[in-house]
Amino acid sequence: MSRKVLITTLPLNANYGGILQAYALQRVVRDLGFRPVTDTSRPKPLLKRLRWRLLRHPYRWVRLASPARVDWNWRISRRVTAPLRTFIARNIETGSFMEVGGTPRGSVRLARRFRTFVVGSDQVWRAAYANIPAQFLDVLEPIQGDRPRRISFAASFGVDDIAEYSDDDRARAAALIRRFDAVSVREKSGVRICHDEFGVHAEHHVDPTMLLTAEHYLQLVSRAGGAMSPAAGRLLIYRLDANAEVPRVEGALRERLGIPPLDLLTPWPPSYRAYTANPADFVRPSVEHWLASFASADFVVTDSFHGCAFSILFNRPFVVYANADRGADRFDSLLGVFGLEHHRIGAESPLIDDRVFTPDWTRVNRVLDTERARGFSYLRAHL
Repeated sequence: MSRKVLITTLPLNANYGGILQAYALQRVVRDLGFRPVTDTSRPKPLLKRLRWRLLRHPYRWVRLASPARVDWNWRISRRVTAPLRTFIARNIETGSFMEVGGTPRGSVRLARRFRTFVVGSDQVWRAAYANIPAQFLDVLEPIQGDRPRRISFAASFGVDDIAEYSDDDRARAAALIRRFDAVSVREKSGVRICHDEFGVHAEHHVDPTMLLTAEHYLQLVSRAGGAMSPAAGRLLIYRLDANAEVPRVEGALRERLGIPPLDLLTPWPPSYRAYTANPADFVRPSVEHWLASFASADFVVTDSFHGCAFSILFNRPFVVYANADRGADRFDSLLGVFGLEHHRIGAESPLIDDRVFTPDWTRVNRVLDTERARGFSYLRAHL
């Protein structure tokens, strides 16, 4: 029987957490003896797909032939995010497979090629970010008779309800999820949503990045040949969105800890002229540098879910600002697993809890070992 597994997730764009969760899930599935591929196609109706195939190369040539300043945002985006795309090319096996399933014949070909389809992780079941029918594997519906296995792992709704779903999305998701062989979600609220909205049982698991050990990620850093401790002695700032709370907390921590800050995320070029004057100021750090920074920081301030997850994984003291627009429930669920709710800051909790400076990492690591074993056991049983 085929051991090939197709993983579908959100697009692998310039998002460190999204890239690393895709890497981690694929690596874990491979370590379990399967042959995983992460799908990078964008499901489209057949006519749109044909039109795109005919036009995409000429369109790209026209853009590349145009003066850079005419289309600088697209051109610079490729240059600024080049280190992230390099990591994907070297470490994640990808392919465009789901797009061939737009017809009954294409769906049958897809099903013959893969034994199991895995949805996850990240906010794949959040309507604001994803194509809901596609992420519930509607591509497999035309198949008659035996169908390949369908499971999810740590799939996230992002928020604690599905108010973003249209009526059609609700109906489609409810019908499609009942065809899954096993359902795993990343937030505890996801277990409730699956039960109350769709009538299915779901298991709760941590993000796949946490199934790999800190040592595994440090080996990635070592193989890349970069600095192992770029944030040693620094207050690491990893902020995705502008808000007034993080700078306030940063100032208070800088004063208390007596260490200088280090902004991990480079700014986006405000103009083509600014980029060409100092391109190195805007190029995003490599994924390996990102990992090494979290691993070596004296303290972390972040508003990122995966920034929070890797602070826990690397046993770094941290505080996290839970961004409600991006989905605050994600942080509450993650922190709740490890008993670290006091590490969350926000307008409703302006003070920094003294316990954030001395986490009980021995207890946290015991919980992490248990959650890691549960995740492996689920995948081993259902792949």
